[in-house]
Amino acid sequence: MERISKREISLSNSHHHHEWSGMHAQKFVQSVEKLIKYRYKPFVKEIINAISKYGVRETPKIVDVGSGPGILLIEIKKIFENCRLIGVDSSKSMLEIAENRVKEQNLKGFVFKLGSAEKIPIEEGQIDVVVCLNSLHDFNDAQQTIKEVSRILINGGLFILKDKNGAYPKWKMRFFFIPLIFKTGLKRTIKYFKSNKLWLDPDQVIHWMSEFGIRREEVHYKMDYLIIGKRE
Repeated sequence: MERISKREISLSNSHHHHEWSGMHAQKFVQSVEKLIKYRYKPFVKEIINAISKYGVRETPKIVDVGSGPGILLIEIKKIFENCRLIGVDSSKSMLEIAENRVKEQNLKGFVFKLGSAEKIPIEEGQIDVVVCLNSLHDFNDAQQTIKEVSRILINGGLFILKDKNGAYPKWKMRFFFIPLIFKTGLKRTIKYFKSNKLWLDPDQVIHWMSEFGIRREEVHYKMDYLIIGKRE
């Protein structure tokens, strides 16, 4: 079984597992709130379309791995009221922010759990859909995360993943630079492109999924790839 390299793990360690202070966490939330229209809402549409296309029960349990301040789950709830939502994150500060946002909006059906992506605090075979947005490449061990996703999914459950494409041609990225500045600002755009050493090849991700019993149903190769898999 092929494992992620120590170099990749080392890079990821230095990048993802922030000790979010209150102020640092709030600044991060303010920055990602600007991306709701461009990043979160389009992904929610893709999630809802996949659920409709591949079929899950009427009141599915949906887990967001690396849920941060809960923005994705809240946006899902706005469209898909009958779902039960679980956010998993390794940051207490982020989970507190997520819980407060849910209370402020008087939303029901949310649970937030403290835990790592490599050891998701959920029992085996309990979840209908696992979603993950722009986080897999940041985790300490992407392969182990996918193994955990497979463990918690029911048979026939969906894994819907969107992340930055490590195999995307560098010359093509240049065409996205200026539009991203207008959408997210210069500072965040530069940070986005500098992080590409950590980005994963979607074909490698699909290979790991196959190893752990998640069959690829769809893959869309863009600068942010989208993979939809089904637990066999």
